[in-house]
Amino acid sequence: MQIHLLGHASLFVETQDCKILMDPILWDSHCEGIEDICPKRQILHDQIPEFDILVISHQHTDHFDIRSLANLPKYVDVLIPKDKLIETCLRKLGYRHIYSLKDFNEVRIGSTRLVTTRSENRVPEYGMIFADSDGVFWNQVDSAVNSETIAKVKSRYAQIDFLLSGWQPMLETQYQQNQNTCFPYTEYSHLLKLIALIAPKAIAPGANGFKFINGSSWLNQIVFPVTREQFCRDVQQAYPTIGDRIFTFDPGDVITLKNGEVSYSSQKSSFVKKLADDYDSLYFSPVNIDSKLIDDNPEEYDIEEMKSLIEEEICVHLPQFFNDKKDSLLMDYAYWKVVYQLEVVFPDCSQAWYFDFSKDPIESRQGKNPLANVFSSIAASSFYGLLKGIKGWDWTNMGGYYRCFHKVYQATPYGIIKPLDSSNETVPDPLHLKFPYKEIYEQIRFYEIEKWGQVNDDQIMHKNSENPMVIIGNTLIKPQHQEIILR
Repeated sequence: MQIHLLGHASLFVETQDCKILMDPILWDSHCEGIEDICPKRQILHDQIPEFDILVISHQHTDHFDIRSLANLPKYVDVLIPKDKLIETCLRKLGYRHIYSLKDFNEVRIGSTRLVTTRSENRVPEYGMIFADSDGVFWNQVDSAVNSETIAKVKSRYAQIDFLLSGWQPMLETQYQQNQNTCFPYTEYSHLLKLIALIAPKAIAPGANGFKFINGSSWLNQIVFPVTREQFCRDVQQAYPTIGDRIFTFDPGDVITLKNGEVSYSSQKSSFVKKLADDYDSLYFSPVNIDSKLIDDNPEEYDIEEMKSLIEEEICVHLPQFFNDKKDSLLMDYAYWKVVYQLEVVFPDCSQAWYFDFSKDPIESRQGKNPLANVFSSIAASSFYGLLKGIKGWDWTNMGGYYRCFHKVYQATPYGIIKPLDSSNETVPDPLHLKFPYKEIYEQIRFYEIEKWGQVNDDQIMHKNSENPMVIIGNTLIKPQHQEIILR
């Protein structure tokens, strides 16, 4: 078995029976343009080998990249979690042989076994075990693993030869949402304990091979609290028997499993190469950042058009939405006497408006209010992208183009009272209610399909189209030479 790292979470796995591409990101700029692969790499697109199976672990855009998927052959078998949106997008792109998998489903291709492993995260997702007679490889991807999942995996595969492990306790939106940016000791300690419980023969840090770029680059100082070197040292201390069998695993590197032994070859892939070691850009220093929100307008939208559309939304459509929903969706806003202040940062200026939910009707007022207790700031180009249906909350929030916080409470003779959980969902930003994440996410994926999804017959029609996989119980089997083997 050979495992090529294309970068971040993108893998090419060759077993004794088949070739598998997982979570392909084939262009460096991804995640709606806020991220690049790190370390910097080059993919020789025309040199990527043909493959039999395409695996998508989950719908986050650093794993489910529409542009990459649009440029791959459509006749291959595709394995996905039970996620209707992923399936819909793939079918719009022209894929036909799509198989939804649950936790611990098994796929058989000759002597090769692929097994999905459970995640405790709320989005439909899985890790994946690859096993053949040469060894067992577990790619955890972004899945949140617990001891019960580890026990179930080890009941089937007592020895994990190579583990591509979760390792980076990212602080993705803590700063933007006025939360704690201290080192996440508890979460990181838990990750190390799980690795010792798995007790693999060899290990490498998996995924998290990206950096933020352009106007989002300031996030590189607060999102990634652990370096790869620190992780490798900590694993050796927490799990001493690993010895020197821990690898940093750069794009272009190849891991080989042969008869249960693991070997590491630097830059031996024929279709991907590391160009530069730019990990220094991920220097965790949350107290040394320029925290001023800016709008670098990376898509170069017309500023006057942005101002006109945003002013119409804030002065007309938002008040209408607030008044329509004040007795239902927004009932708590009146109870807590919320004064919502919205600042929009344009490339050349900033403007603020506020909305007093204790008033009837609720109206848009220009300026700042000293009694405001719910705040949000958003870059104009991000707001414009939301309104036009061409940019989503991943771009806006994770890209650092949006921040929010609140200080909601009421004073009483007995002290102040506040919502039960004043740091979480009790007082959501009204913009999230007006533009729900799920609806916006779907809208942007369909927009990307229109932009990138050029399907042609050569991608769809292939000899493999006449030999689809079959489902027998909880197992997917790839028939060999049109023969279906029942067990």
